[in-house]
Amino acid sequence: MSVSRYGMSVGSRVSLNDRTKLGIAVNYLREEFDFSGTNAFPVQKPWGAINHLGMGLRLGFKLNDQWSIGGGPVINSAGETGAKFDDSLTYGGILQAMYRVSQDLRVGFGAGIFNGLKETRFFPSFFVSWRINDQLRLGNSFALGVAGPAGLELSYKIDDKWEAATGAGMRSSRFRLDENGSTTGGIGENSSWPVYARLSRKLGSAFHLDLYGGAAFNGKLKLQDSNGNDIRSIDYNATPLAGVNLRASF
Repeated sequence: MSVSRYGMSVGSRVSLNDRTKLGIAVNYLREEFDFSGTNAFPVQKPWGAINHLGMGLRLGFKLNDQWSIGGGPVINSAGETGAKFDDSLTYGGILQAMYRVSQDLRVGFGAGIFNGLKETRFFPSFFVSWRINDQLRLGNSFALGVAGPAGLELSYKIDDKWEAATGAGMRSSRFRLDENGSTTGGIGENSSWPVYARLSRKLGSAFHLDLYGGAAFNGKLKLQDSNGNDIRSIDYNATPLAGVNLRASF
């Protein structure tokens, strides 16, 4: 089994006043699965191309010089080509609180809850932004990185143009299957723990190019029927991963 991912994310944040900021983000991810090398499922091809589309709003409020809080609603659609759109939706929200320990260190905790695809999921989260010195920084990984925004990475600034980093995180996706596929309107799931290294190059004043390499551990695939009942769940071995990402800030 192999999977290729292609995605993009666009976001913006505006200040409503001295203490309040409003942000919006829209993202799209396409996952293309190839099961030509496995017969672990009762069907030869449990799913193919999966399309993820999401939008979130976030309202942030600065309470004082140390504390800030934020949160907002999130809606996502995740389904194989041919899946019913209404059955592919999940709704939820995120809340978080950040504490400024010092000029160089901010930590925070949050939680998200989402309902859809025949289950309700709760996700705790941890946020950190720590400028250890002029070169070293500990923080959360990029949204379109191999670990997603929930990952944690340690980065090293080599010079004004180059940066190296290493990180890890947990990645999970759950999606509705093709209404006319081998498992009619079923549900698929893929989860793993990616560990990676990143090398980034600054391109001009606004763009960054990121190159990734690493491996995904503790992988699991799950196939369920349309009501969320398990059909088959399998583990897969550690697998290599590679990626490229282009970021821009204006």
